[in-house]
Amino acid sequence: MKKIIAVIVLLSTLVLLISCQKLNQPDKDIQPEIPPFPSNETDDEEGSEPAYEDKIISNMTLDEKIGQLVIIGFPEDTKDQTLMSFIKDNKVGGFILFKRNYNSFKKLYELNSKLKDWNNGNPLPLFISVDEEGGTVSRMPEDGTTIPDAKIFGSINDTALTEKSGRVVGKQLYASGINLNFAPVLDILSIKDNELLKVRAYGTDADRVSNHGISFIKGLASEKIIAVAKHFPGHGNTKVDSHSKLPIIDIDRSLLESRELLPFKNAIEEGIDAIMIGHLAFPKIDESGKPATKSKVFLTDILRNELGFQGLAITDEIEMYGFMEGDQSVEESVIESFNAGADIFVIGHTKEVQDKVLKALKEGAVNGLISEERINESLRRIIKVKKKYNISDKIDLNYDDAYKLLTDEGNQQFLKEVKERRKQ
Repeated sequence: MKKIIAVIVLLSTLVLLISCQKLNQPDKDIQPEIPPFPSNETDDEEGSEPAYEDKIISNMTLDEKIGQLVIIGFPEDTKDQTLMSFIKDNKVGGFILFKRNYNSFKKLYELNSKLKDWNNGNPLPLFISVDEEGGTVSRMPEDGTTIPDAKIFGSINDTALTEKSGRVVGKQLYASGINLNFAPVLDILSIKDNELLKVRAYGTDADRVSNHGISFIKGLASEKIIAVAKHFPGHGNTKVDSHSKLPIIDIDRSLLESRELLPFKNAIEEGIDAIMIGHLAFPKIDESGKPATKSKVFLTDILRNELGFQGLAITDEIEMYGFMEGDQSVEESVIESFNAGADIFVIGHTKEVQDKVLKALKEGAVNGLISEERINESLRRIIKVKKKYNISDKIDLNYDDAYKLLTDEGNQQFLKEVKERRKQ
């Protein structure tokens, strides 16, 4: 009897050991799919699997990588086939929309639905962007609510009200299928007759601009909209408009640090995910006289290394004269800008320029003018931001629900509240 029991115990132990060994062996035939956008948890332990971003990058073609480095705009009469080609062939990372592209909320909703649908099958969802500062610079369709200029909120000086303005804007952008907003302006109006920014800036001192800019950013983020603070390193101390000429801002490093940079520094400390780089030259800081969009001093040394910014460095529109001034071709300018530290180029108008930029970046990668690791560095940042905001290739709301959100009566109540506060 004792022998029988001993045999049973021995056999049970062997079965248990074999079962455990099988459980601990991975099935080599099963390769887990990478989910679209998992949680933001990361595993930094040594020997862990490659980061999510690197898994995506490892499966991308060169065309797919290059396409992510541009956000493009298009004329009002652009045919669907041209837009599809930008998505299917050029693999562009995003679009910037203007009022010329739609004349109602329905048209805007339908346009964004099409763009997102066409992008299905590409490795990353699209950035759909606008300049929605409010007031003077607004892309809101007529059905929507346009908030007042930043100057109004700066003069009222209630950051809770400014944060609410960001939520009002954010809700409407979210309803429209837009996920990225080139706002707020973090320039300090240090020259009061700066025509470009005199109503677009929150004020004339760093604290007020910082406090209200950060409040607006928080309002946008609460509605799942990516804010892009602009125009680094500061467009306030000039009368020159960088759309038509390169501004030369003749201030020294000390003044830059104590004034112009402070709103950006504070926003970075609060976790801003994207910053727009202005076409602005500061010859006392970068003696080359190059605009910040082509300056390693500003893009890498100051923005990355000194201010610790880990998000997206996006150029202002590169068809502006401030970027194109001088003898450089657009191709040379883009390569220089990218190597200096820019991540994404905004090219809002001309297909010819867009084609040149995409070709220059691709040929630069093939010919060694830009390194694969430099491209991957920007891609990691792009993927992280798209992942963080859970961007997808669909509009989360059906049209009826989206329209209700856009036309929420609370938006008009907010305008009345601002009007009453201005009287006080």
